Amino acid sequence: MKTKKILLGIGIGVLILLFFSIYKISTFTLFDDEFKVVESIKIPDRSYIIKIYDIPSNASSQSYIQIRKIENGVEEVLESYERFDHLDSYSLGKDTLVLTISDLTLSKSEVKKFPLPQ
Repeated sequence: MKTKKILLGIGIGVLILLFFSIYKISTFTLFDDEFKVVESIKIPDRSYIIKIYDIPSNASSQSYIQIRKIENGVEEVLESYERFDHLDSYSLGKDTLVLTISDLTLSKSEVKKFPLPQ
């Protein structure tokens, strides 16, 4: 009688571990798939907003910085800077957005000038 109760307890424990393992395996993600807004910039005298995103790496591409224009609820990709994963700083000129971006793994930094759309 005692051995039946012990075997039943072990069987229930194994089933719980099996279901938990199946759940964890089915919900596992290898790469971060969330786009992160690094900066949101309201452009003076223009009807749109510029958002700078950090797009994480995945199985087919490295992480990169992306510039998007948001106007009337519509996002438009304007530029992508591959192999860069960090926005160090930015400045806004009259018709130009100047970005200082870097790749933290390679310890390189570059200044990129981006003309603002009308």
